[in-house]
Amino acid sequence: MKALASLLLILVAAFLIWPYTAVYRLDKALEKHHRQALDEMVDIQSVRDQIKRKLNKNLESSIGDVSNSFIDWLQGGIQQLGANAIDEMVNTNWVASQLRSHNRNPNDGGFVDQLTYAFFDGPDRMLLRIGELDENPVHAHLKLQGTQWRITAVYN
Repeated sequence: MKALASLLLILVAAFLIWPYTAVYRLDKALEKHHRQALDEMVDIQSVRDQIKRKLNKNLESSIGDVSNSFIDWLQGGIQQLGANAIDEMVNTNWVASQLRSHNRNPNDGGFVDQLTYAFFDGPDRMLLRIGELDENPVHAHLKLQGTQWRITAVYN
């Protein structure tokens, strides 16, 4: 019985640590500008869908309150690009720039140094906050998809 309890404790600890290893891998992929690794860790269609859902008041979105600068960015894109604005503006490079937005050099480095919150938002979801609350932080949602933790929403 003691061995079973120990095994269960080890499995729970491994599950709790698992998404943090994904955050570390994501940070290293950003530091090294490893595009293929980023593409694998970002569900870009889900990121786009969550932004579209946020714009539609009749649909539920995992995105929380957004900043005025985020709304201005969206409106500018829609005015310039029309109905396909989100599909054209939101790509892996955009996600990377959002994650790096609180770095001294926003075109380089990872984001872990600027990470102010990282905790489970559900059994298969994790919420990251990059930047202090009073500094227009970027939020990213990681979700367990199959056997991989992937970014499914990004907003500020």
